[in-house]
Amino acid sequence: MSVQPSPGTDKVLAALEKGGFELGPERSLRRTMLDTFDGRLHGAGLRLELREAPGRELTLSGGGPAAAHVAVAAVPRFASDLPVGPVRLRLSPVLDVRALLPTVSATTRQRVAVRRDKLGKALVSVTVHDGLAIAGSTSSELVGLVVEVDELAGYAKAAESALSLLATVGLQALDTDLMGFVAAAAGVDLRGHTASPTVVLDRNEPSLEAFRRVLANLAGEIDANWEGTVDDVDSEFLHDLRVAVRRTRSVLAQGKGVLPVETRNRFRAGFGWLGGATGPARDLDVYVIEWDNYVGPLGADVATALGPLVRHVAQRRRDEHAALSALLRTARYHELMAAWHGWLASPVAEPDSRADAVRPIGKVAARRITKANDQLVARGRRIGPDTPAEELHELRKDAKKLRYLLECFGALLPAGERKSFVQRLKALQDNLGEHQDTEVHAVELRAMSHDLHDAGDVGPDTLVAIGQLAGEFERRRAAARAEFAEHFAAYDTVATRRTFEALTESATRG
Repeated sequence: MSVQPSPGTDKVLAALEKGGFELGPERSLRRTMLDTFDGRLHGAGLRLELREAPGRELTLSGGGPAAAHVAVAAVPRFASDLPVGPVRLRLSPVLDVRALLPTVSATTRQRVAVRRDKLGKALVSVTVHDGLAIAGSTSSELVGLVVEVDELAGYAKAAESALSLLATVGLQALDTDLMGFVAAAAGVDLRGHTASPTVVLDRNEPSLEAFRRVLANLAGEIDANWEGTVDDVDSEFLHDLRVAVRRTRSVLAQGKGVLPVETRNRFRAGFGWLGGATGPARDLDVYVIEWDNYVGPLGADVATALGPLVRHVAQRRRDEHAALSALLRTARYHELMAAWHGWLASPVAEPDSRADAVRPIGKVAARRITKANDQLVARGRRIGPDTPAEELHELRKDAKKLRYLLECFGALLPAGERKSFVQRLKALQDNLGEHQDTEVHAVELRAMSHDLHDAGDVGPDTLVAIGQLAGEFERRRAAARAEFAEHFAAYDTVATRRTFEALTESATRG
């Protein structure tokens, strides 16, 4: 692509025509870059554009020698909204459950110039943009002239020749494409929203300061995902908001002796309320996300018979998200977050010198991480074949608390050892999660089956299919329970303990 200092549109068009290019008619066009909230396409080296003039076309570039084009009737929100074909196939694993959102948009008057060989085959395409403007910008025009060179597959030399021709009329090549240039001019970060529970910490700083910085980072993550959760843009917004709330609760729980007593008790109650309020909607999100995996083993006929249940789940999900959206708009929620931000930003009274608040965070965090791991190991060793399922649920919560501490105070720990340890922990968590999720969904399934039966909305085929789905949940739950001993034994090893000890010792050194 080339950009000004501009010699003027007429001079560029004349040079292209003299160089053997065919000039197309001028037309107005809106180009909008689409990506997820967290910039997944950009992270994968892909660029998805919606071009409207006046029809709609998606253009996918990156990951191949040539861009792919597909006409669409409406702006797609999810990968499933895309027409079946290569574009959808390429985007689906990258997008997963995330929605496509407009990142930046521009309008332009453009003319396309094409150079062809003797047989009429296109060798290179050059688009001359005149009057390029960012949509929504107060400035009437971004730049006077931008010229875009599109290299066609197998014709790199033709593209190089076009760039050389444009250079002769005073244009300068840039290292980005048109929409990358627009995004930079608009101040849009194409990486999207980036977040991590880990913040920079000094192992020798007072624990109170470190705890407040960790909690402030988590508060920012709750804020960042609030709007997307309220608007139910995609399920990941609620997931990330809920995880940030859970991490906040875990850090508050570990803040005894570090955080002021009254403050800690007040906000533990507040975020406990918020965490509980987000549960029902998230459980139904998981139900929907995992649906194909649940019914896949049952066959197409069973999946078809479950149609009334699918519609019931979808309606319940909408109802729960509507209720959550209303709750997140209440004065209670906004007062909680305003008070929380106020405390995090305000000076605190001088802490008791005997408390952990003034002790180095490295030693305090290491001790509390060790205690969390000891609790997990002790509970896990008590679980046998006949132990009630509630104990596995408590163990799952122990594992989450430990994981959250490792993430939030991860800056104190060496990255290599932490990654190795978390991999072992995650394998155990996956097993416990499968057990818990299938058990929860089995309970929900029984309740929904009664609802459908009472409403007279279900025939015998659907009731039989629901019974088969209940059997599938039980099969998966039983399999996870049977595999628990193996997964826990793989975690409760000398190698794991040594890795863990190396982690916690490193937090106290220096």
